[in-house]
Amino acid sequence: MPADKPGYLVDRSKYRGASPEETSIKISLWDQKAWLLNEEGESVLEADVATGVPGKETPEGIFTIQERLESKRSNRYGRYVKEESREIVVEKSWLHEGDPPEGTVYEGISMPYWMRLTWSGVGMHIGKFNKRTRSSFGCIRVFEKAQPLIFEKTQMGTEVEIVSGSLITRYGL
Repeated sequence: MPADKPGYLVDRSKYRGASPEETSIKISLWDQKAWLLNEEGESVLEADVATGVPGKETPEGIFTIQERLESKRSNRYGRYVKEESREIVVEKSWLHEGDPPEGTVYEGISMPYWMRLTWSGVGMHIGKFNKRTRSSFGCIRVFEKAQPLIFEKTQMGTEVEIVSGSLITRYGL
């Protein structure tokens, strides 16, 4: 992976052999990385991620995937667009509250390959970010080429553990 750009590494042989029924995910807030693990606890895929900013931190703990959607839009963060032309009226409306400007509709931010971890809105999804930079409002933004691969090898109930410490020496590919 280039030093300054987000990326991912995959062990193709282990990836092919991994079953969605037996995988798990580990995420390190310190490393700003996620690992997809096979049933033996071996790293199958390593991806750069971006987690929550101060005041909107990504929670630590053990979670399970509660919802999976290939195509999802946020109902909390987005913008207002003109209903007919889709022209942007308000670029960033981070807290979708109150009445929209007249003649507009709310368009949530796209969150492809969404995997919900909490019912309060924390999940994993594709998102843009700079490497080693926390930039979300609690979600785990995953490098765009890695998240579809992670999505493919997980299912409802897959365990996701989020820790504060480093995991590079344990899982780094």
